[in-house]
Amino acid sequence: METTLIKTKRCFVCGDEGYLELSKQGVARYERGAFVQDAFPELPAPVREQIITGTHPKCWDEMFGGFDEEEEEV
Repeated sequence: METTLIKTKRCFVCGDEGYLELSKQGVARYERGAFVQDAFPELPAPVREQIITGTHPKCWDEMFGGFDEEEEEV
């Protein structure tokens, strides 16, 4: 799988920039308008959130508490 390094938005919690190594195929799907969960189904929700808002998973946990994978199944 080919990957590419992308720069995410600046995190509004800590103010730092973020970078993620993502599949080129997923990035292409996302840039064509696919929902982040469809473009990157292999990624955990906190990482997908970073793609959307720039909020680092650690910062998200600091704001809202720990992430429970079972809660994602809605």
